Amino acid sequence: MLRAAMPYTNPTLRKPLQVYIQTAELSDYIRSDDSVSEVNACGLDHVGDVEGMMEQIREFCNPRERDMLDMVLNFVRAQKIYQCYRNYKGTVQGSEAGGMMEFLMSQLSPEQRNMFEQMSSVGGN
Repeated sequence: MLRAAMPYTNPTLRKPLQVYIQTAELSDYIRSDDSVSEVNACGLDHVGDVEGMMEQIREFCNPRERDMLDMVLNFVRAQKIYQCYRNYKGTVQGSEAGGMMEFLMSQLSPEQRNMFEQMSSVGGN
């Protein structure tokens, strides 16, 4: 309620009022029972998504930091692809087990597969 009234208060009182509101919020937070329900209510149900966090942080980085972050992101993504490949190899039985190319092709949509096949035939000629 105080937050809603802030634009209508005397400008000299706004800063002390803001400090009071933030102090009250901090006090409430400290007294809270540390339940996760508040986090879920804020739409933060994907807590622990390191890749998503790095994507969000990336826009605040300078070019050097962005390059370093991209390197880490590429490593994380490569690790995910490798894990997905291992899972794929584990589900395919014996002689049916294909190589990495078959796995990568299985990850493409039909349109992407068709485009890749067309480009491969053009490149092979």
